[in-house]
Amino acid sequence: MDDPEKPETPINDKLLIYSILGLLAIGFVSILFIAVPWLLHDSSPSWKEILIDDSIIIAAIIMFVYGFYMNTKMH
Repeated sequence: MDDPEKPETPINDKLLIYSILGLLAIGFVSILFIAVPWLLHDSSPSWKEILIDDSIIIAAIIMFVYGFYMNTKMH
């Protein structure tokens, strides 16, 4: 339960900046190594390969959103 006498701790600015920079770096690397080669492939992949790639990307997005949701519920 929430204790009314316990003050809420402020957000640590340094941790927030590192978190945002980390997310931007991960996004940049994923665009370079996943999205760009996937869009600019030389040979046309089969439907099976396209579906596998799409399912991996969708699963990663779902895991990220679920983790972010669970993190907001903890605090």
